[in-house]
Amino acid sequence: MLRFIKVQGESMAPNLHDGDFVFISRWYRKLKIGQLVVVDHALYGYIVKKILHIAPDGQLWLGGENNKSLQSERIGWVSPRRVMGKVIGRICASQRKPQ
Repeated sequence: MLRFIKVQGESMAPNLHDGDFVFISRWYRKLKIGQLVVVDHALYGYIVKKILHIAPDGQLWLGGENNKSLQSERIGWVSPRRVMGKVIGRICASQRKPQ
């Protein structure tokens, strides 16, 4: 199943910007450090973040791309069951050149 989600905010700049769209897929075998994912966070709703660390029990430590991002400590460890999908592509909202 493929879905697309609209990016809100600049926490993932310079790679993703407010108004961009990301395509996500639930078809993945294993999540890896460095991948971008969309999670349905209990407090913050849908967020796009990078996997920074994976605990031995599979819990994910997520973060943004810049200092405007919600801090990892505020996000906390996230269950892989909260992952809506892995980002597999994007559509830029503006005429800027992709990074």
